[in-house]
Amino acid sequence: MTGKPEKRIKAVFFDIDGTLISFKTHRMHQSTQKALHALREKGIRVYVATGRSKMMMPFMDRYFSFDAYLTLNGQYCYNPREVIRKKTVDSGDIRLLKDMLAEKPFPCLFVEEDGMFLNYADERVEKLCEIIDHPMPPMHGLDRVRDDEVLQFVPFLNEEEEKILTGTLKNVESTRSVPFCFDVIPAGGGKNAGMHAVLMREGIAPDETMAFGDGFNDIGMLGYAGIGVAMGNAADAVKASADYVTASVEEGGIAGALEHFGILE
Repeated sequence: MTGKPEKRIKAVFFDIDGTLISFKTHRMHQSTQKALHALREKGIRVYVATGRSKMMMPFMDRYFSFDAYLTLNGQYCYNPREVIRKKTVDSGDIRLLKDMLAEKPFPCLFVEEDGMFLNYADERVEKLCEIIDHPMPPMHGLDRVRDDEVLQFVPFLNEEEEKILTGTLKNVESTRSVPFCFDVIPAGGGKNAGMHAVLMREGIAPDETMAFGDGFNDIGMLGYAGIGVAMGNAADAVKASADYVTASVEEGGIAGALEHFGILE
């Protein structure tokens, strides 16, 4: 896809890790910061769409104040005034998960609206915290898990173990961005579901939007947007799902794509 979009872009959605923020530097490229402010000056809505939780968002304020935050892969979406979408994992599936953890333990991160915690940690958890530059969450027993309040959980398992888990739990879907863990959300969820809720609230059509991402959990979002842009550092499957592949996050790929499509000059 080349040239200016057929319809005026009214909203742009950005993944965080590997898109806005570099995995290598844990920082935002200077051209990206300038681009975010330029979008706002043009009256374009600017949103974050991430697998991270609400509790992990304050660090973004050092760079930019977004119009809304689509967190937990679209399961918890909010702006400064209200919660736009909140979708929890099926309580029956959470009870099954706890039974599995009691029988054969593995590290699992549970995320609720205002908190997250692990049952226990190992080197895989430490590695994830290092990659996303985040402190180790607190640890609690399974009796702390509230069956009807889990928005997302993150099992630290390999791909074969993932198939067994998601085959047992009937009302979930999963997405993976690293080899040693994956995100589990309610079936029918995803960043595209969060986008739909936000756009309905704002009266913006999907073909009036643009989205940037690099991970497998971004594929639905890139397909839902009018223009889906994959970062140069994205996996091949993500690039294949996009309308356009830009430069990497370290090379200022966001600003480059916005200029390519004539959104910014």
